[in-house]
Amino acid sequence: MKTLQTKHGDVLFLFHKLQYDFKKELPLAIGPDVYLDMTPQDVLDEASRLLEDNSICPAFCLTSYGGIMNLCLRNPAGKILSPKFNSSNLFFLSITSLRLRAPLEINAMMQLKLGVREKLIESSELFPLMSTYNPDVYASYSSEDIHICEEITKRQIHIDEGEFKRLLSALVLFSQVTCGLSKSFQMSYLVLFVALESLFLSKEDYSKAKILASRVAKFLAKFNFFLPCENPKKAVILKEWLENEYANGRNDLVHGIQDVALSTKCRKRQAQAFGLLHEITRLCILGFLSLENDKLALHSNSSGNQLQRWLDSLDPATGRFLKDQRMWCD
Repeated sequence: MKTLQTKHGDVLFLFHKLQYDFKKELPLAIGPDVYLDMTPQDVLDEASRLLEDNSICPAFCLTSYGGIMNLCLRNPAGKILSPKFNSSNLFFLSITSLRLRAPLEINAMMQLKLGVREKLIESSELFPLMSTYNPDVYASYSSEDIHICEEITKRQIHIDEGEFKRLLSALVLFSQVTCGLSKSFQMSYLVLFVALESLFLSKEDYSKAKILASRVAKFLAKFNFFLPCENPKKAVILKEWLENEYANGRNDLVHGIQDVALSTKCRKRQAQAFGLLHEITRLCILGFLSLENDKLALHSNSSGNQLQRWLDSLDPATGRFLKDQRMWCD
């Protein structure tokens, strides 16, 4: 792919941290009309000088400019899918795709639109997002990861346009948690369970802990689960762990019984539980994204016994988005 020429109207999304291995030159498409690209530092340097000379201090000048990564997301001028998917929407979908592909650390910073002459930064907006679960802060995305992310982004858009409401609900909730829209452990933890309920439960389910655990364990039967605790090689029986976590950790939190203190961060057990729950939810969503449209239509449009039978008949997850996947808390 040829280098994208920086021009008036380009919208950029900047980062404090986003790891790429640079084994293949940029830009690389990461979604419809969104590219992982090199940050145009010369343009930003000139814009910073002009803003300083004119004593103007928009959001662009309020950031730690020296911490900008040499990687950005770029939406070229005039390239918008529809009013429903503006630049901000496309960037958020792309970041969600990265986090679905692998939960690597992403520290987002801001979005800006390039202008001309004395107004090189036409507009800017802060987006201080920090990914919530980062099990390997040294890992990097590869060009193959970016290629798969492009397909995941397209699939997300298709899910939204196809009104597959149950999967869309789970996808939106997981995106909000994994991208860091919420800084609260309690809210993020509960939302991950809500995402799983959107996928695997119906209004008619009564023993929710047992049914959810059974369906998730069957769906993720091809994956091994280990908790990074005292005995890292001790296998976690997913069904037992999830049923217990739902019946105790989740239900206690819902009913106001919390093992928290105002002066401390979340406890080690809570952090471990959140990590495993994040990975369970991530892999389940990738499995559902890999399902054919007719199955997703049944999932969203069925109810009662028909939905119960469908959920109970789900085969272990396979498909294009689960290729080379693993649990990152192994």
